[in-house]
Amino acid sequence: MASFGGKVQFCMVEKEKNAYPNVEDYTDDPLWPVPQRDYLDGSTDDDDDPRFSANFNRLPEVNLKNVLSGIVAILTGQNKDGGGGGRVPSSNVSFLESEKNGDTYLHSSVYIPSAPPLLEPNYSTVYKDVLEAEPPEWLPDSSTTVCMQCTAPFTAISRGRHHCRFCGGVFCRTCTKGRCLLPVKFRERNPQRVCDTCYDRLDPLQGVLINTISNAMQVAKHDVVDWTCTRGWLNLPLGFSMEHEVYKASNTLRSYWQVSRLNPEKSIPLAILKGAKGLAILTVAKAGAIVAYKLGTGLVIARRSDGSWSAPSAVCSVGLGWGAQIGGELMDYIIVLHDYKAVKTFCSRMHFSLGAGCSAAAGPVGRVLEADLHAGDRGSGMCYTYSCSKGAFVGVSLEGNILATRTETNLKFYGDPYLSTADILLGTVDRPKAAEPLYAALGELYSSLQH
Repeated sequence: MASFGGKVQFCMVEKEKNAYPNVEDYTDDPLWPVPQRDYLDGSTDDDDDPRFSANFNRLPEVNLKNVLSGIVAILTGQNKDGGGGGRVPSSNVSFLESEKNGDTYLHSSVYIPSAPPLLEPNYSTVYKDVLEAEPPEWLPDSSTTVCMQCTAPFTAISRGRHHCRFCGGVFCRTCTKGRCLLPVKFRERNPQRVCDTCYDRLDPLQGVLINTISNAMQVAKHDVVDWTCTRGWLNLPLGFSMEHEVYKASNTLRSYWQVSRLNPEKSIPLAILKGAKGLAILTVAKAGAIVAYKLGTGLVIARRSDGSWSAPSAVCSVGLGWGAQIGGELMDYIIVLHDYKAVKTFCSRMHFSLGAGCSAAAGPVGRVLEADLHAGDRGSGMCYTYSCSKGAFVGVSLEGNILATRTETNLKFYGDPYLSTADILLGTVDRPKAAEPLYAALGELYSSLQH
């Protein structure tokens, strides 16, 4: 991989051949000196030359017999020093030193970082070239019949062609598993597929790119939810980005704010909202007779110990309802997470909810009241569900839902592939700029209930 004039170019990289094919043959030749390593105690490689101890570098064969015998040796304590004549010689390298009073301490060289800091001149130049790189011109698929990294031949099904978005080369799926944010000149805010070589170059810079060009750091563009914007008239059940989910949630909260202002007895009780440890806000479509089907998406946020709200995490919901019911409706849910156990259930990749409730919708406004039990691999917790519905639906039913975290949506929004749902809801992730309309709507809802 090389960079010239700010453009990213791809070149085939071959494994470096051994410059010393047979080092032992040239040990006495001054033209072929063998490098020696100095240790902390002043010794060198000559003090314990592996050529004079043939068994020093000879590793045991890895098979089932040796593995089982090793486990037995560990359990019985036979692997400790003095266990027999087959003991492997210990290394003469030591990072411990003794003081005059007998205390031991680590040598200062242990604290020296293994990699130079980013701001050193020779390394900052390299990273600057990566940050200022321009989009490459992709190589055509016909330019190669094998992966440019592992040289495995392409096939139609098991090993297809994929372009690296940073260098433009053609690779197989196995060699392009990484996803990275690209520099500013690429004009891409979602993590893109890159080859393993480019991933190693871009990975040290992901912290800088996440805090500058990720979707979470952009100012929200769609923040009008009144009657002048058709987008605010009706929430769609499916949102294809976190920005859309933030808009839907803001619209739902403002609708409840209007309900609490005009008809306080139909709003969420202030005591329940004050004690809430989190909120899940979803828009779900429901239709059927006797058996009703539900599908929708939304987001969840948690309240931190200082009283502020966490960053949002995207979720989706699929469910069934059984009972005396008929019709179809579109529901805006606000699920109040009663305690942190309920919040932790939303940190699971997938969890279940079971509850019973009654629904009544006739025209533009309806009411749904439910009490649910949510359970996942991180625990279970009680939740209270409040919703407004639109449509023609009536019935009493037993409801079951599967809620799952939309990891791909979170990845596109935050740009960090290592970020988990627990990091978002329970960690220290900063509140994203793109979610400011959501926090403003929460502030208006709470202030309206307090007055």
